[in-house]
Amino acid sequence: MHKVYHISRIALFLIWLHHGLVPKLLFKDQQEIAMNDLLIPFLSQEQALLYTGLAEVIYAALILIFYKSRTLLIPSILFSSLVTFVLIFTFPLLFTQAFNPFSINISVLSLSVINIYTHPIALKITSQQPS
Repeated sequence: MHKVYHISRIALFLIWLHHGLVPKLLFKDQQEIAMNDLLIPFLSQEQALLYTGLAEVIYAALILIFYKSRTLLIPSILFSSLVTFVLIFTFPLLFTQAFNPFSINISVLSLSVINIYTHPIALKITSQQPS
């Protein structure tokens, strides 16, 4: 497999694992609490952090378990795009901070697209097409 595929896949795994584990499950970051209050107000702060943190850790594990799956990255693309769009209009102050949803979500979106396009099947298809 292509080196770019491996690098992007491992980077996605690490981003989702870290983002689920560190700011949500271990340290209960105030920015995460504020975003959860806005996006999932029907859950308590503790429940929202627990469920979203576990979901992201499980998703990270699935990225490794199903290492060759292209379709598994579709939720990553949809989630990062949708959350960025929603937060720009509902919580614009988040986008003024050094570490913000824009930078992380654009990274996740880009790495997901790169991973899909550097997948061995995608490379075989493009190499078989006449130039």
